[in-house]
Amino acid sequence: MRICARHLISLATGCALALGVLAMPAAAATTPAVTLAATPTTVAIGQAVTLYGHVRPRQGGQAVKIVDQDGRVRARPTTNSEGKYRVAFDPRQSMSLHAEWKDVKSPSVRLRVRAVLSVRLGGVLLFGTAVARGKVRPIVRGARVQVTLIRGYTPVARRMARMTALGKFKTGFRVAKPGFYRVRATFDDADHLPGKALSSGARTPLPDLRAGSRGPIVGLLERRLVALHYRVAGVDQHFDYRTADAVMAFRKVQGLPRVGTVNSKVWLKLASPRVPKARLRTKGRHVEVNQSLQVLYVVYGGKITYIIHVSTGKPSTPTRDGSFRVWSKQVGFSPKHLYYPSFFDGQRAIHGWTEVPPYAASHGCVRIPYWNAIWMFGLDPVGTRVLVYH
Repeated sequence: MRICARHLISLATGCALALGVLAMPAAAATTPAVTLAATPTTVAIGQAVTLYGHVRPRQGGQAVKIVDQDGRVRARPTTNSEGKYRVAFDPRQSMSLHAEWKDVKSPSVRLRVRAVLSVRLGGVLLFGTAVARGKVRPIVRGARVQVTLIRGYTPVARRMARMTALGKFKTGFRVAKPGFYRVRATFDDADHLPGKALSSGARTPLPDLRAGSRGPIVGLLERRLVALHYRVAGVDQHFDYRTADAVMAFRKVQGLPRVGTVNSKVWLKLASPRVPKARLRTKGRHVEVNQSLQVLYVVYGGKITYIIHVSTGKPSTPTRDGSFRVWSKQVGFSPKHLYYPSFFDGQRAIHGWTEVPPYAASHGCVRIPYWNAIWMFGLDPVGTRVLVYH
């Protein structure tokens, strides 16, 4: 049989094309490749991530490198007989990873790592300092932790605390109002997702106090009275007769029952008090006696600097309203047994006395507690104006 040359060339060409088509899948299957996946991709610091993937062609015993965005090798898993690999990884910060095998790389996988915090709140005494303490992971010495004081459900103060080399932080908040308090701590930086922690709550105690009470909460009471210009002899954490007199003066100004003890109503008023104002706005020092409230104000530059409990004249022997000046003073006792008197209206004087009831009970003078007498004597020299009013 005769076959022309042209037919032979066509046959050879067709065979070559057929062989090429058959060879293409085999060539493609041998192209090296590597994959990388992670689960989960968002974790809290200290939580492990599983990294997994496979190589192609599928081969066992192949070393795969897991590399971060800075070129550091983070893990070196080996493939199993199916060409797969799996490795646990503990990321300490957010990062991107890719797998390398032979001369090929996988697409990158992004891991997000959240900071972990703990925080607790110390005692929340009214007018005291509540201390918040906590820890953070990761430890970033000198980094700032935001700490927020929450009263009820309302943030009332915020501080930035520095982290120590041990990952600890501490800050304090003044407790200005009674209520239920917690603190929230937040740490956030470029390498981590924000981490938050909320402390357990604590309520400000509002204890009853009276003469004989002692302790830090008495000291807080005394400091608050001093801050509001009520005369206290010393902040000594001891509720004595002097503290009781200051409480009496405070109760009078606030319109509370006139006794020298503290209860929850007093604490609430201490947090949101009525602040009296001087009647006379002049330079220098003068004295005002408010007979309606039965208190005395020492005023300097138009501002009340001290408030003390007094007793003025009873209805049968009243203390006259008006503007007077101290005209005479006597060290020690007067012939009528007035203690360190400063006379301002005839024989009417500001003086110490053994009994100073919460109501008008004198013979026309302004009685003040004995322990205040010498102190007051030094503040109202001859010529000092004394304004008396209802």
